[in-house]
Amino acid sequence: MAITESEALAIAEEAARRALAARPVPSCVSLTDAAEILSVSRPTARRMLREAGITPNAAGKYRIEDIWRLRGPIFGRTERARG
Repeated sequence: MAITESEALAIAEEAARRALAARPVPSCVSLTDAAEILSVSRPTARRMLREAGITPNAAGKYRIEDIWRLRGPIFGRTERARG
């Protein structure tokens, strides 16, 4: 018994929802976390953030959306895909 395209889409959406719920993304990250996301050293991450005009909040954290915007799109295989 084959499934329809709409059923396959519903299954994929549910799988994506469950994956996100199992590992929520933080709204803000530290400079160390930002450097890891950007795959650079802490001093380089600090310079990149300053040059982009991205400032930390009162707790010294950076919004994850700003880090993702600075990082840009990911090309090629990611570390998760390799594992």
